[in-house]
Amino acid sequence: MAEGRALDRPSDAIIVSGGGSVAVASDALFADAQALEGVYDELRRAAAGLAAADTALGDRLLRRADAPLSALDAEREIARSLELVAASGQRASALAFVLRASAHSYGLADDAAARLAQQLAAGLGYSIGRLLPLAVALIAPALPSVLGALLVASLIAPKQVAALPGALGTWLADNNRLLTNPVTVALVRAAVMSVDDVIGGALGLPRAAVQALGDEGAGVAGIDTSAGFFTVVGAPFGLLVETAVATRAAGRRDIRAPQGLAERLDRVPQRVETAAGARGQHIRIERYESPGRPDRFAVYITGTADFSPRTGPEAFDLTSNVVGMTELPAGSVRAVHDAMRQEGVTPDSPVQFTGFSQGGLVAATLAASGDYNTQGVVTVGAPTAQVSFGNDYPAVLLEHTDDIVPALGGNRIDDDPVLVQREAFAGRETPTGVAVPSHDREEYRRTAELADGARSEHLVDAIAELDDFGRGATTVTSTTYVAERVRR
Repeated sequence: MAEGRALDRPSDAIIVSGGGSVAVASDALFADAQALEGVYDELRRAAAGLAAADTALGDRLLRRADAPLSALDAEREIARSLELVAASGQRASALAFVLRASAHSYGLADDAAARLAQQLAAGLGYSIGRLLPLAVALIAPALPSVLGALLVASLIAPKQVAALPGALGTWLADNNRLLTNPVTVALVRAAVMSVDDVIGGALGLPRAAVQALGDEGAGVAGIDTSAGFFTVVGAPFGLLVETAVATRAAGRRDIRAPQGLAERLDRVPQRVETAAGARGQHIRIERYESPGRPDRFAVYITGTADFSPRTGPEAFDLTSNVVGMTELPAGSVRAVHDAMRQEGVTPDSPVQFTGFSQGGLVAATLAASGDYNTQGVVTVGAPTAQVSFGNDYPAVLLEHTDDIVPALGGNRIDDDPVLVQREAFAGRETPTGVAVPSHDREEYRRTAELADGARSEHLVDAIAELDDFGRGATTVTSTTYVAERVRR
């Protein structure tokens, strides 16, 4: 595990929350509270020792023994020291309590603000949905003209029209501060949570019914149903259509078990887009063998390799992203299932999951599915907010508050995982040429390093438990897999 280090810049400050608590605070605040509690314990032990000495050598005993005056003075100093130690202990305990209370108060206030924002966004979304039919009716007469103009433009200047999406991407990459902003992330999170309200308003459902069924009520309708709506609408146009997947082993080698979050992120495979197509692997599975113990497995899962809504050969594509949000078996989820089957992972096999971006969503989905003997999960920059993890295994989630990708999961429903957050570009200029630089793996590796050097008890304990999983393995074998969609 990386050693703790001084913060080099404002963006190096990490915020820790979760672990079954509503408290939200910086790692430094939690560390200070723990240190003060340690001081209190030490002072309490010192007070007990002084009290024992004071009892054994009281004034009466010293007088009977005809002790010199200096011994009587020493006994009085012990009594005075007892008072000072007791007062110092009480002050340390009170300060620790205040620090933890402030963390809990901030967490409660943050949760209340998130709930209020969700309710406001839901109301606004419903109102927008109610206006959509009118907007469509007003725009409909002009659609033939617009479509005709687009057709003529595509005939006259096909290259320019085809270049429009790329030009938009270039503009966003050159103006990425718009997306790399905690305010934008908060707005995206609120918008995602209100999509079901927009749909309900557009369908003309009563506001009370939409609210009762939505995230603010019974939770029957939410991000999953909204994602399902888009898959149904897109299917007739050949968009977001799921297919069968095929997974094959691509390489095998012997390594050692990882230690810390940064090493885990390093082991997540990368899929790189080139002129000749994508290359690299999607899944990596490590087998830990120890005499007298069942084989243990660590599964590492890559992020999205294709962002086109039209389904292609990539299993880790936009289709898998959207279908994964519906809680149905997305292509990427089925690909990992298949790779684990080929590797010999059974429902009883101890297994840990680590994933980046879409791979993090897949990792969280598999960890919480109940299909496997999950012993830990780490997600990095993933939209996992709607996953309920449970508290019987360590879970650590790394997110940047200026990264819109985790915000696509909406508001968090489970406070059992330890959530580590950082504003990647606080006080820093964003690099040009990248649309969402705060989602970059190198930025998340820095966050993982900071988490590895953190002192917050929930985080330290979770990382230690994750690291214990591979400790003692005499043989560690790593196998990579490639997953592809099967065209019918």
